[in-house]
Amino acid sequence: MIKNQFAVSKDNKNIVAGIGDDSFCFKSGKNNICITKDMLVEDVHFKKDWTNPQEIGRKSIEVNVSDIAAMGNVKPEYAFIGLGLPPKTPEIFIKNLYKGFKKTCDKYKMAIAGGNTVKADKVIISVTIVGIGRGRGKVIKRNGAGIGDLIGVTNTFGNAGAGLTLLYKYGTKHKYNKYEHFLISKQNNPKARLKEAQKISKHLTSLTDVSDGLYISVDLLAKDFGKGAEIYMDKIPVSSILKKVFRENKKQLDLALFGAEDYELIFTVPPSRAKFLKKLVPHISYIGKIDSSKKVKYFYDGKEQKIKYLGYKHF
Repeated sequence: MIKNQFAVSKDNKNIVAGIGDDSFCFKSGKNNICITKDMLVEDVHFKKDWTNPQEIGRKSIEVNVSDIAAMGNVKPEYAFIGLGLPPKTPEIFIKNLYKGFKKTCDKYKMAIAGGNTVKADKVIISVTIVGIGRGRGKVIKRNGAGIGDLIGVTNTFGNAGAGLTLLYKYGTKHKYNKYEHFLISKQNNPKARLKEAQKISKHLTSLTDVSDGLYISVDLLAKDFGKGAEIYMDKIPVSSILKKVFRENKKQLDLALFGAEDYELIFTVPPSRAKFLKKLVPHISYIGKIDSSKKVKYFYDGKEQKIKYLGYKHF
């Protein structure tokens, strides 16, 4: 409803990607300018008992860079940080939070260019990033998948959701083993796949990042644009560590499909380019293909499965 009410006019020829994609992009001279904003709210996206302020700062930047990466060959250049803080927030918390902001911005050679601070009941972090696709840097949107294109992903899925599951189940006083610590670190310390996106983007037909779970992200590339897909669940990559901690196959797949905040890439590519992409980025897996059915069907061991959504709902 809001998207339709405020959608930018289709007559504006400078707009490359409008409302509903990972970033808003427009032409400026020879470059494409991409702008994204994401928010993190205490007790919704993080808990101070579970993660330290530097991690919160780093995560706030990484998740926004992930949205820039989801537009293809775009370089994040400037960050603007809006911060809401309770009045009695310790100064050391704020200093370490900004250490996390700066360390991650430095990682991407990105400048903190401004922001705002207000009083709030809980910690609220709102980050805006401006990125530039220089010269022939092509913006890849969500809507370009072609019938017969393969659906590819980077790395593995379910680790971040598994870490969150452990934290909710056992809390902070539990003595976690090294495998459980690894999963929790994936929840608290996500990494944007910017380099991968820049390497492969010119070969792709559509692209997004997986922030709300793989199940939702497949819909974003297929069903949302009147196309369908077949997903082969036995080809969804799951880490060996996730398998050690959660031994049940169904639980592993549930975490991969519905566990949020992996921040991996999901994309479509013509079959003729699939092998070449794996040479560029070896940790790519192909988990399905686009079809004309207007439905997303899930298969395991050749048999179609009924899938019920088990993931997070924003409202």
